[in-house]
Amino acid sequence: MDAMDSITPVFITLGLGGVLGYCAGMFIKLAMKLAGCLLGLVFLLMQVMAYYGFAEWHWDVITQHATPAVQQTGQWLHKLLYYNLPLAGSFGAGLWIALRR
Repeated sequence: MDAMDSITPVFITLGLGGVLGYCAGMFIKLAMKLAGCLLGLVFLLMQVMAYYGFAEWHWDVITQHATPAVQQTGQWLHKLLYYNLPLAGSFGAGLWIALRR
């Protein structure tokens, strides 16, 4: 029974990491759907304003400024999710499963 007693915490840790990763992935999916809806609404409002002559958008400048911000956000999110996490492997697997679902 000594071998079983030493393996049990490993399985609990792996299971917990997987469940936490899955929950985080489901939250990220929900948040991204909400962000996508809001971004789509903003884009439609911008196009309506441009159509009626209220505004003029310089998409080349917007893209130039937005690209580094998006890249930095991705790096920041990765650091935040995996910071000081002893069960990162199972967390990553659970996160991947939730995001692929």
